[in-house]
Amino acid sequence: MYQWIAKRQIRKGFAQISAGDFDTVLKLFADDVHFTFAGDHALGADVHQREGACEWFARVGRIFPGLKLEAEQIFVAGPPWDMVITTRFHVHDTLPDQTTYDNHGVQIVRIRLGQVVEDHLLEDTLVLQKVLTYLSALGQTEADAPPLADHPGPQTTPLQVTYP
Repeated sequence: MYQWIAKRQIRKGFAQISAGDFDTVLKLFADDVHFTFAGDHALGADVHQREGACEWFARVGRIFPGLKLEAEQIFVAGPPWDMVITTRFHVHDTLPDQTTYDNHGVQIVRIRLGQVVEDHLLEDTLVLQKVLTYLSALGQTEADAPPLADHPGPQTTPLQVTYP
């Protein structure tokens, strides 16, 4: 039963993000959430506070104001007080010149006692980097910004290894 509720909440969160309502989703994040988005580009992130995640969502809203997310598959593991939810999703937006951006990704989120304590996002970074470069050429200067990080050093995610 709780897995059905968790899946419904993920779909609801994706709908809220698609409507530009980031604040409602961010209220579920713990103050010390670990939020990552894989890649060395403007949407790359490795932050350990809700404020960093807020900054990331605000940047996404500025770069992709018409962003739409659709959950394609959702998997729930663990007990209700410490769940790990993995979602395969599709992302879409219409760019300023009316061309479209379509990509697929995976989200791995950990919810402990009702709060998001980890949120890790991975999209096809080659597709994303191409559209960010394209948007930069169209004049969207923030599409060329460096990744967000609240610590010194290279960005790392659970699926990324940094070599010396």
